[in-house]
Amino acid sequence: MNLWNVKKAAEYLNRSEGAIRNLVLRRSIPFRKVGGRLMFIETEIKTWVGDSPGLTLEDLMRGEN
Repeated sequence: MNLWNVKKAAEYLNRSEGAIRNLVLRRSIPFRKVGGRLMFIETEIKTWVGDSPGLTLEDLMRGEN
C-alpha cells in the first residue's frame, strides 16, 4: 500500500495543495488522517478518479474540471 501526502496527491492530480485540502474539507476525496497529517492511499485515489463521472485522468492532467 502506497501512502501519499498532500504534495504527492496534488502532483498526481495536477492540482494545487490548497485544492486538495479543499476537496478534503468537502469530503470529496478519499483520505486518512495519520498523526494529524492528511494521507491518501494511492489505489483509493486512482479508483476515485476512475469512478468520477465525465472525468478521466487525462482530463485532470490537462487541468480540466
